[in-house]
Amino acid sequence: MPFICSGCGQQSVKPFGRCPHCGAWDSFSEIQESRSSERRDSSWLGEELRPIADISLADVARIPSGMSELDRLLGGGFVPGGVILFGGEPGIGKSTLLLQVAQALAERVGNVLYVSGEESESQVKLRASRIGVNSRRLYVLSEQNLDRIAAAIEKTAPCALIVDSIQTACSSAVDGEAGSIRQLREVSSELIRITKSRRLVSFLVGHITKDGAFAGPKSVEHLVDVALYLEGGRGEDVRFLRSVKNRFGSTDEVAVFRMAAEGLEEITNPSAFFLEGHSDSQRPGSVVVPVLEGTRPILVELQALVSPTGGYGVPQRRCTGLDINRVLLLLAVIEKELAVHIGGADVYLSVAGGLEAKERASDLGAVAAIVSSLRNRPIPARTCVVGEVGLSGEVRAVRRVAERVREAEKMGYERILVPAGKS
Repeated sequence: MPFICSGCGQQSVKPFGRCPHCGAWDSFSEIQESRSSERRDSSWLGEELRPIADISLADVARIPSGMSELDRLLGGGFVPGGVILFGGEPGIGKSTLLLQVAQALAERVGNVLYVSGEESESQVKLRASRIGVNSRRLYVLSEQNLDRIAAAIEKTAPCALIVDSIQTACSSAVDGEAGSIRQLREVSSELIRITKSRRLVSFLVGHITKDGAFAGPKSVEHLVDVALYLEGGRGEDVRFLRSVKNRFGSTDEVAVFRMAAEGLEEITNPSAFFLEGHSDSQRPGSVVVPVLEGTRPILVELQALVSPTGGYGVPQRRCTGLDINRVLLLLAVIEKELAVHIGGADVYLSVAGGLEAKERASDLGAVAAIVSSLRNRPIPARTCVVGEVGLSGEVRAVRRVAERVREAEKMGYERILVPAGKS
């Protein structure tokens, strides 16, 4: 019997203690033979051999999702026949966002089938009522059996299918419990076959491991067309939807939402959102930095508080929204290159609004905020700062400076300090 790795899907005629492909330990398990002797038709699309020059794009018009942020992330909307793997931490808002998308598609396009393998119909209805989802063309099925899901697809003829989650669905054609490698491969392959043949838009909600990766074999990620990840802190109401794979568009975009009582709301102007409460009055230790989320520049306020320890204990180094190792490096550069003694002071850094600004373009802003707080001298009003700081104290070029400058101008800032030379 062949063996398969649960981490990457690598197959072998014998098990290994450590997978030679992905390096995972004790990940090989035996592949059980299918109980069904029937073989599916391998020609699951049924299309003929044609030169690429004769293939028309008229049938691949994108379907708007009803959310401008999501459409921009996907590259213009959903592609018919596209399969989207959707993941995120438990309770982050995956099911809420998908119900909102299902409502928009049901009202504007056609029937939508929402399959829940984790909740009953009444539980889904409770959440739907809270966010105002009540379309007559949105059908809910609480089911885990793949054959019954396929029958429901045949009956409703939906334009979109949502399976929440793929780990709960199981097929009677193979052995194993729901969520096992064998079941995940079989269920995913069959749902993708149905999606492609019927030209649906399918969402497969996937569980997330403790390391933040999609649970199950890596082959599932290879099979789907798009992989989206919803992230955000539990203590914050901001959510970022990122594309980690997209066959139909860029993976450099990010969609920004805010969790509200009525569901996820789009943030079309993130700079204004994150600068809300920022005053034009000059305050020591406060600086505005244009950071990039994907290809989108966002203005955020970076705050620093530097206070003497008074000779008691070891100076504290704390930061929120920044890389602590990078901050320690910048403190060493300040100490040596600027001849500013900061070793006897506590340093606290924070990015207001809950955004994580871990790109190196925020280095110069962090240095400016620290020195500003230490000297108790505010940075001039309506000023932005951006740049990477090297180990020898030089300010290095950053990418997409022109976009950052335009965003600062749009928000009314009069001056922006950028690295010299071409960026």
